[in-house]
Amino acid sequence: MTFTKERVEAAAGVPLGPHRMHAHVALTVLALLLERVAEQALGDTWRNIRDDLRRISLAQLSSPNGAVWQVTEPSPDALKRLKSLQIQKPPPILHLV
Repeated sequence: MTFTKERVEAAAGVPLGPHRMHAHVALTVLALLLERVAEQALGDTWRNIRDDLRRISLAQLSSPNGAVWQVTEPSPDALKRLKSLQIQKPPPILHLV
C-alpha cells in the first residue's frame, strides 16, 4: 500500500465519531492492563516478554492442492513464559484445507 500526500491529508481530516474514540481508548486501556498483568505474573518487563513471544508467528502456505496454516515452533524462552501463564503451546498446524 502506498500513501500519497492527498490520502494522508484526507485521512487526517476525517473526524472520529465518539463511538470510535471510545473504542480506541477502551482497547488501549485493555492492552495496557494485559501488559501489566503479564509483567506481574512473570516478574519481568513487557519489553522482554514481548520479545520472547513475538517470535511465535502464523504462516499461511497455499498451493493448488489446498492451504495450511502453520505456527512456528516457540523458542525455549517463549515456552517457559507460556507455561508460567498457564497457556498451552499452540499446535503446529492450525488449519488444513
